[in-house]
Amino acid sequence: MALSGTTAFNLEIDEIINEALSQIGGEVTQGDDVTQARRSLDLLLREWQNKGYALWKTDLGTFTASTSQPYEVLPTNVINVIMAVVRQASTDLEVSRITMGDYERLPTKTQTGRPTQYAMQLDTSGPTMYYWPLADAADTYTIRYRYFGYTDDSSKSTYNADVPTRMLPALTAGLAYKMAIKRAGIPDTRIALLKGIYDEVFQTAFDADRERTSFYVKPSFRVY
Repeated sequence: MALSGTTAFNLEIDEIINEALSQIGGEVTQGDDVTQARRSLDLLLREWQNKGYALWKTDLGTFTASTSQPYEVLPTNVINVIMAVVRQASTDLEVSRITMGDYERLPTKTQTGRPTQYAMQLDTSGPTMYYWPLADAADTYTIRYRYFGYTDDSSKSTYNADVPTRMLPALTAGLAYKMAIKRAGIPDTRIALLKGIYDEVFQTAFDADRERTSFYVKPSFRVY
């Protein structure tokens, strides 16, 4: 049996849109379908990221802890920080995440030492990481943080979607469902069918993309 010997299959944005629209069926494609589909595609990817499903968009960022200000404005492509460590002399120690409310309740925000806690302020201009204590001037501390980043926009039809190829079935099925909701003349039964297909294909893709490590739950016993 002859095989191609390649594993480079991918779809460009216009091919994803055409595949999704062909799954919908119904009335003739409207002139603005491609524009709407590209917008729906970006919204769908943001929806996945809000749910924490885009594991392929995690990356590592670093900065040197300041001795004068207790925060760092992170790059605008950062959605949120998953975890952080502080590196000192090639040794990494975990930094615990607290809420902004807990950070505001710290009585001495100018205390110096090795940073042990951080809080995230998320707003429209991007995320800011507040850390405590401030870095001691006598030592250099590097904050290393793992973060979720935004997917690239679907701005041109000749681009590929910013997803691994294994996620293309879920992306196409999701776009078909999202577009079917907006198109006139699509029966409710057809929309329900497309949603069912999307839910199943997405769950399969998500199960394959999850972290494959053991998860343990240990009860905490306290004496009152």
